[in-house]
Amino acid sequence: MALPWDKRDFASWREALVQHRLTDKQIDLLEGMVQEGQAESVQAAAEMLDWQENVVDPDEHMYGS
Repeated sequence: MALPWDKRDFASWREALVQHRLTDKQIDLLEGMVQEGQAESVQAAAEMLDWQENVVDPDEHMYGS
């Protein structure tokens, strides 16, 4: 899965996917999530990562702020 310290040039996986701004490695990550049954589509995988980073693991939660 994506890690909080991974450097990216976008704020949203979903938006970057739609705008064709993801690297091959990032697309592979999303496709891997689909192949492993974690998401029904690449779009759903991108939305899941956005949700994970913004709801489950926001910086405030990670650092106790």
